[in-house]
Formats: sequence, C-alpha cells, structure tokens
Amino acid sequence: MLLSGYLKAQISQERNALSNLAKQKWARAHEQLRKILTKDSINTTGQYVMARYFFSPGNPDFHLDSAHYYTEASLRDYSKLSAKQREKIKRFPLDSMIIIRLLEQIDSAAFNRTQQSNSETAYTNFIEKFPAAKQRSQAIELRSKAAFADAVTMNTYQAFSSFIIRYPEARELEDAKSLYEKLLFEDKTRDKRLASYEAFLKDYPQTTYRKEAERNIFEISTAPGTIESFKEYLQRYPQSNFYSQAHGLLYYLQADEQQARPLYGAIQNDSLTNDDPSPRRYLVPFLEKNFFGFMDSEGNEIISAEAADLNAEYKCGNIDEDVLVLPGKIVSRKGTLVYKGEVASVDDLGSGFLLIENQHCTKVIHKIGFNPGELCVQDAKVLNGKLLAIKNDEHWSIRTLAGRLLIASEWDNISFAGDVIIFQRDKNFWLATTDAISAIADGQTFKLKDTFEEVKSWPNGKVWARAGKFEGIFDQHLDVVVPFKEQTLSSSFFGGVAFANSQSAFFNHAGNTTDSYDTILISKPWVAAKSSATWRLFRPLYNLLATATYDSISFVGTFAIGTRNDSLFVHGSASAKPLLKVKQPAKIEFIPAQDSSSFFLLEQGDKKTLFNHSGQKLFAVLYDRIQHAGKDIFIVTRKDKKGLVSSDGKVLLTTEYNAIGTLSEGTVSLLKAKKFGLFDVHQKKLIKPEYSKNLSLYNRSVLIALKTGAYGFIGWDNKPLSEFEFIEIQPWNDTLAWVKKNFQWQLYNLKTKKTELDKIRSIKFILDKADDKLAIIQQDNSYGVIHSKRGMVIPLNFSDIVNVGSAERPMYFTEKHVEEASIFVVIYYSSEGKMLRKEIYEQDDYEKIYCANH
Repeated sequence: MLLSGYLKAQISQERNALSNLAKQKWARAHEQLRKILTKDSINTTGQYVMARYFFSPGNPDFHLDSAHYYTEASLRDYSKLSAKQREKIKRFPLDSMIIIRLLEQIDSAAFNRTQQSNSETAYTNFIEKFPAAKQRSQAIELRSKAAFADAVTMNTYQAFSSFIIRYPEARELEDAKSLYEKLLFEDKTRDKRLASYEAFLKDYPQTTYRKEAERNIFEISTAPGTIESFKEYLQRYPQSNFYSQAHGLLYYLQADEQQARPLYGAIQNDSLTNDDPSPRRYLVPFLEKNFFGFMDSEGNEIISAEAADLNAEYKCGNIDEDVLVLPGKIVSRKGTLVYKGEVASVDDLGSGFLLIENQHCTKVIHKIGFNPGELCVQDAKVLNGKLLAIKNDEHWSIRTLAGRLLIASEWDNISFAGDVIIFQRDKNFWLATTDAISAIADGQTFKLKDTFEEVKSWPNGKVWARAGKFEGIFDQHLDVVVPFKEQTLSSSFFGGVAFANSQSAFFNHAGNTTDSYDTILISKPWVAAKSSATWRLFRPLYNLLATATYDSISFVGTFAIGTRNDSLFVHGSASAKPLLKVKQPAKIEFIPAQDSSSFFLLEQGDKKTLFNHSGQKLFAVLYDRIQHAGKDIFIVTRKDKKGLVSSDGKVLLTTEYNAIGTLSEGTVSLLKAKKFGLFDVHQKKLIKPEYSKNLSLYNRSVLIALKTGAYGFIGWDNKPLSEFEFIEIQPWNDTLAWVKKNFQWQLYNLKTKKTELDKIRSIKFILDKADDKLAIIQQDNSYGVIHSKRGMVIPLNFSDIVNVGSAERPMYFTEKHVEEASIFVVIYYSSEGKMLRKEIYEQDDYEKIYCANH
C-alpha cells in the first residue's frame, strides 16, 4: 500500500510537470522535474518527461542530445521495474513502446539536424551519440560521402590517403584510391624531371601509375635521340614496359649509322634482329592458292600467303626493304603489322620513320608500328637522326623520336646543320642545339636568343650566320668560332677568308685568324698573302705561321714556287722548308701523278730534271715531254714519238710509239702505225704492235688479241693459242673462256683447245667478278645456271630461269612449261641448287607471280 501510494504521488507530480510543458511553462516544468529527479534518480516517468522537456520545439532549452540522454535513462529505468510497477505507470500513460517511439523521434530529429550540417564531423557525432539509431548505417555512408567530398575539395593525395585509412569500407574507396594514386603521382613528379620519375618508382613500386612513370622515364632518357642514350636506357631499364619500343628505335638508329649488325650484346638476340636486311636475309614472293606470301633465301616461309595482290616491284624478289607495302597494310619483314589502311605513297624519313599518305590523311609511323604523336600531318622530317619535326596547319613542331612534344607548332620552317637546329619565322632565323632542345624533356628552360637574317651550313661542321652586315661562324655547340663583325666570309679548305675594309684575313677551322693582308691567293694546300710588297707563304692546315717570305709566289700543281732576289724556291706540302733552291732563271712544271703523289720538272736553260714530291732528284730529262704512267714508270716524248723510262731514268721502251697507255695490271698498251701491242713493265715482256685493237690480259700467261677482224688467244711469246675465229670473248676461269662463234657461245678449254659446252644462245651474268662468276645460260630453248668454279648449278632443262635473290646469294625461280596440260611448273632453288619450293600454276596465276622485268 505504501509503494502504491508513492507511485501514485510520483505520477501526479510528473503529470503536473507534463501539464506545464503543454502550457509552455518551461521554467516551472523544469524546476518540477529537477526536484523529482533529485529526490529519486531512478524514475522512469520523470526521465521520460524530462526528455519531453528537452524535445519540445518551443522550449528555449530545446536540446536533442539531452532529450536523447533522458529518453535512454527512462528506458533503462523502465527495464528495472517489476511487472506490477509497469502496469501502474501505464496509467500515466507510459510503457516501453512509448519511450522507444520518443527515442526514435529524437534520433530522427538528430539525424535531420546532422543531414542539414552534412559534414564528416556532424555524422561522426551522430554515430557516436546515437549509436542505436536506425539511421546509423545511413549516417556511416553519408559520413564517408562527406569525408570524400572534403578530400575532393582539398584535392591532395594526403587528403585521400587519410580518407582511405579512416574509411576502408567506404563506397568511395576505389575512387579515393584512384585519386590518391593520381594526385600522388602528380605531386611527386610535378617538376616533370627525370630524377622525380625515377624516385617515384623507387618509392612507390606498386603504383598504378607505373606505366605512366616508365613512359616519362623512357621519353626523357631517350630525348637526345642518340644511340648512346637508347643503349643506356635499355641497360638501366630491362624490365620496363617500353623496353621493346626503345629497342626498336635503337635498331633503326644503328641501321642508319651502318652499325645495325651486330646489335650490342644485351639485345642482339631480340626478335628485331630477324629483320636484318643483309644479302642473306632478303625476301622472295610466292603465290599459293591465289594469295601472295614471302620466304627467305633458305625457303623458309616468313610471311604467310594472305595478300590478294602484289606490287610489280616485289615480283622479282631480292626484297631487302625494312617494310613491305601490301594491300590495305604495311608490314615488317617478319610480317608484323606496322600500319593498317590503304597506302598511296610511302617516304622513308630515316631513323625508322615513314611518311605514309593515303586519300584521307598523311601519317608518321615508325617501322616498329607506333605513331609518335599526331594522327594526321602535313609533312614531317627527321632532324639529323635525333629529333622529329612535324608540320601541321602550315607550322612546324619538334618531338623526340619517342614522340614527346618539345616545341609546339609555331615555326614556318625547321631545318638543321648537323646538331644545330635552325628555326625560321617570316624572314628571321634562330639557332639552337639538339642538346638544348632535347633537354626540354627534362624540364630545362629553353629560350631562343639572337635573331639572324640568313643562316647556312658551313664546311667542317660549322654554321655561318648573318645579322645585317655582321657575319660570323658557330661550331656545333653554338660557340662562336669566328666573331661577328662587319665582314664578308667565304669558306676554303682550311677554314675561310674574312674580307673587311678592303683587306682580307684568313682563319682555320678552330677560328684562329691571321693579320689582314692586301691580297690573298689560295691553291690547296697553300695560301699566299701579300702585304705591301712582301708575300708570305702559309700551310694553313698545319698552322697560321708564315713558312717563308718572298718577292712573289706562284703555284704549280701542289707545289708553291717563291722567288726572292735571284733565287727560286720550291715548296712541297709535306715540309715547311723548301724542297729546292736554285738560281734564276728557272722554270718549274708540275707533273701530275696517277696516284696520290706528284712530281715537278725543273728546267734551267736546256737542262731538265725530274723531282718527286719530296724534292728527291730522279733523273735528267732528255725529252720534249714527260708524264707519269703509274708507280715508278714514266712516258717520255721526243719528236712526237713516245717511249717508256723507269724512275731512275733507264729506258724501258725507246721513243718509237705513237701512243703509250698508263699502267694497268703491270702492263701498258702500245700503239704504232695504227697497230696495238702490249708491254709487261715488270717481266720486260713485249708484244710488238701488230694487232687491230688493244690487247687484254685473260690471265698472267694468256692474252686476248684481235686480228683480221676476229679474236683469238696468244701467249707472251706472241704465238697463237687458238685460231683467230671468235666474234667475242668473255673470261670465265683460268682454263675456260666463253667464246662467240657463228652467233653462238661456246665454253672453250684453253688447255685442250676443245669446246666443253656449245650452242649457247645467251649468257646473262648474275655475278661477274675476276675470280667468281655466275651466269644464267640458254641452250636452244632451255635454261640453266653455271658457276665458274662449281660448274652447272641448275641443269639446262627449264623453260625459263630468273634470279629472284641477290647476286651474292641467288635464288632461282625456274619454270617448266607443260604445253599439253597448259600448266607451268615453278620450282625455287637455293644458290647451291637445292629445291626449296614447288608450285604448279595455270596461265593466269603464272603471270601474277612471274618477274617480267628481269
């Protein structure tokens, strides 16, 4: 009875407080509730009404967190009540469902408040303070969404890193990771320098931007466009995604430098070396089931038969180009696709780049199949094998060989003089080195400075430029070799000449300049310069110091002749000192040599003396004229008759001939009374002139001679070795010769004087060297192949034979026409006569594959 009265009294107090809430008597209600809860901290109804107090919208003390606190306290107290007590407070009315509904209303209001704030902090507070709210999972999602939005606003990799760590289950996680990777990459490589990309890969090896970092490393490392830069890249990055592309670019750079085989050890076994265009690696077409394919010199099928048509130039084989133009595509020598599309024309730009034109577009494509930048271009060119210039919209840009843009399209023209790049806009020119331009790729600043009105390439790797009246010369590093001043520059074998103020100075390739002179005379290897009445002689290829001073200087061939007082001095280019000093009067005559040496003839009165290029006296000349026949032999003339003497003046042939030829294979031809003879200067063997044409050596013991309108063989004893009955003679080997008689060729044995092979209608030489000859021959209507050492390679039983290989390594396309069946049997043979491939064609197909222009 006491408890019942107590609850009844308690509920009465709380109803009064609730009534005051309804009347918005906030202070009175709060005071009542405070006293109730102070008196009894465990009070379900009191806690509930206090929650209602803080949850009343008009209450100045409205406070959701407090309302939530007292609601949860009420629910806790309720859980402690007995069943009888719970029945009593139902009359309030109050039960667990009422408390829970209030709690849900408070949670909902708190969530609405949080949504209005829509911040990560607000959602975190809600989740922490309202952990049992139905909106918790939604709040968690909205919190990560708000946090992600904050990270997006901050837009730093640190912000996204923090998000990823704090919210590993967020829906935005993948987007956050993607943006983190992107911003991390951009931040760590913002200077676009090679070192930054390398450091990034070292610090973040698992980055999703690995390929992009590798691409930048590849493009920057190889920006110089040199073989060395590509080799170094390949050695440092053997696992890079761009290794193969770098290898391909290097391959063609080396090919242009004639260094392609072998490639250096680290890469010489790569598949690209199979594209080796050496004589053993040519391609030959074949036709199979109406489609064309290609095989190598060993008959191995390299490109399968897929092409429906074939350029006529390919039908004759011996294809050594790096790429092949086929219908609708361009392929490499291995058949790898380089370009897909119709092709109107292809220009090889060098360094492996092709300019491909079709009806709709002109493209730059590398032979390994990549496009270095722009889809369509107007024009393109390779700059000294190191950079790529591309023209679009009438302006030129520069890219690296790997395609990285260095200089935008803003120039009317871009050309080069070695490693100096020449930029033109309107009528003005600017200069830069390839090194300076390629350094742009690594973030180096680039600025063009001096402007010129004219620029051109200068000998010895120099560059001449003019600005107004000022002319000067740069080297390949754009260091000034000849300073700019008001002058006119002209090039010469030693450097050049500068003309200014009516005087001339000359300079060497290093830019060292002499004093100015009134007159300059140039005759390689000499320069003569006059100042006042004095002439100075220079050897400018050696130094710019005067060799000697004279009253006058003249040039005779490669010799310089100086006069001083009553003396004459002869200078040769090999020494600063004069070769000869003689008293005047004297005359010097230059005697040209058949080789790199030279001679001069000194004439004093009626005495003539011959000297060599070193000033050594050879012999006294007792003839009207002398000329060099070769080596140590001279042709001399007396009263229009010619003879032969040695370098010591000894007579080899008396002066009785109308003409004597120069030395060839140790012999000289002779002409006397319109008849020809021959003299062996070493063996001192003479065949007196009695033949109708120059004699020729068949070998060291046999000669070919023409007499009474026919050719024959003779020995050095002038005795015939055959009848003079041949229309023509072609050497074959030491013992056999092709001789033409009665309009047919025969293979004639010089030893036995018998015919080894006859009735040959034609001989077509494949190889025609002195000791190695190969020919396709026709006997009646049959063709075969014969070698000067190995004999018959292909027997004489084919209707036609065409060499579709090279001269050094032939491949024979042989055909036998079977008229009865109207078919053509085609067999391909190797250079050794081994059968490689056999096909049978009807007339139409045979004409498709036959080389008509052989």
